[in-house]
Amino acid sequence: MNRIVGLIGLILVIFFFVCAAQAFEVSGLATPESMIADPDTGSYYISNINGSPAEKDNNGFITKLDRNGKVISLKFIEGGRGGVTLHAPKGLSVIGGVLYVTDIDAVKGFDKESGRLLHNIDLKGMGALFLNDLTNDEQGNLYVSDTTVFVDPKAPGTIFKIETKNQHKAAILVRDAALGPPNGLVIHPKTKLLLANTWGAGRIVEITHDGKIRTFTEDPAWKDLDGLDYDGMGNLYISSFTGGTIYKISPNLKAETVKSGLTSPADINIDRKGNMILVPSFNGNSAMTIPIGK
Repeated sequence: MNRIVGLIGLILVIFFFVCAAQAFEVSGLATPESMIADPDTGSYYISNINGSPAEKDNNGFITKLDRNGKVISLKFIEGGRGGVTLHAPKGLSVIGGVLYVTDIDAVKGFDKESGRLLHNIDLKGMGALFLNDLTNDEQGNLYVSDTTVFVDPKAPGTIFKIETKNQHKAAILVRDAALGPPNGLVIHPKTKLLLANTWGAGRIVEITHDGKIRTFTEDPAWKDLDGLDYDGMGNLYISSFTGGTIYKISPNLKAETVKSGLTSPADINIDRKGNMILVPSFNGNSAMTIPIGK
């Protein structure tokens, strides 16, 4: 029995050592807002606003890393180069071979290997002001948050839906002040309903398929929630931008602090294969990974 217990302990030590060995940091970024892992290749992408998040200055760029966190190209995709217009890229999502990026009032799709522009979905005519996060469901639909408060405090928050398998048809899923306004987005792994962090309210809301809004969970201590994502065990991770904290919410909605003292953790995501939290530091001009379980 002692040998079995010892073997199990050794396996756990090795497991956590491997996870810790995978952790890395990236410096030299420029107002990084979102960081994601490509579920197919293991590569990482980081959006860099490079200035004002609402200014159309065409100097935004996307950084690409290999699966070990080594920079492949600091400016893999860059505004003003190769005919690309990219002002203030924020949310990121990969569907197949396409890397989708929000850019103020449009969503753009790039070939994730070459960086070539493939799609430009203009949402300005539908009232988009400050497109922020992106997530997608299993059917290939994109959901886009519009955190309008940063441009017009009186405008209600909006979540758009883009059907990537239907010629990128776009529609307003919900536009309502009750969104709070929306920032980070994720699909609940069990209910398949959309969840949204609310900026300034310390609340996560759930949006039904027909656009109804209801509170999922909330805590007044959560300041200015930004990113959110699930790990493979059904735990939800959220980042408090101004609070400098990442929280974990278990499936039974019990919350605990994972990491505090961070500098403006923005749109976090989970690398489920690498078992890590991906954390861009908006004002720190850097990004880091935090092994889950450490």
